[in-house]
Amino acid sequence: MRSYTDKYFWNSYYKNYQLKEVGRVYFADLFDIFLKPDPAKTVFEVGCAGGSALCYLAKYFKFKAYGIDYSDEIEKTRALFKYNDLPSPILYQEDFFSWRSQEQYDVVCSFGFIEHFNDPRDIIARHVALLKPDGVLMITMPHFAHLQYILHWLIDRENLKKHNTKIMNIKAMQKALQGLPLEIKYLNYYRTFGFWTERKNLTWWERIINWKIQFFGRVINKLLGPHHPNPLFSPHLVLIARRQI
Repeated sequence: MRSYTDKYFWNSYYKNYQLKEVGRVYFADLFDIFLKPDPAKTVFEVGCAGGSALCYLAKYFKFKAYGIDYSDEIEKTRALFKYNDLPSPILYQEDFFSWRSQEQYDVVCSFGFIEHFNDPRDIIARHVALLKPDGVLMITMPHFAHLQYILHWLIDRENLKKHNTKIMNIKAMQKALQGLPLEIKYLNYYRTFGFWTERKNLTWWERIINWKIQFFGRVINKLLGPHHPNPLFSPHLVLIARRQI
């Protein structure tokens, strides 16, 4: 399995992560549609360092939280739960590809994980193996393909190298899902437009380009509304499925 990132990158990424009171998070509208609060249920997040989404699901859906991440910063997730007065999650600081679980979970999710590897089918199958029958699978990734690819190429090329942009489309995901015991509930782009860069040292001309991109996004969101999924410049791609019994 080829990875486009390494442990050092993720340690650096979460090193300065700030604890916060977790309120409504990104994708909360989809959580509300496809999940129901139930303290008897469990949720497992693959790539859980940071932990905002996992914390949200524990806080507002009352799920018992589990997660795995090989980053040394996984303890930030535990600290976030404590900061939000929640029971401590059960966390595994392990390599997801060598770790084996004897348990299955009601909800298995990852947010920006599978696009850092070259074989989405293998990764999705590993997610599914953790799911209880009739459990819910939720996988999201940023959408850096189509027009988004051009925007990122202009001022965010290093970030592009850390992502498998070839899987950031519906056809690629449909191919990866073939033969898996899943009933697809949602497979689509998410929101109308969004653009961000992790870079902190943009040159003056890159700042101008970024300003123009953001202005373009505000115009598009105003014209189409913020919830108009499209393959050109939606910022995310989302899969939600139920494991068949």
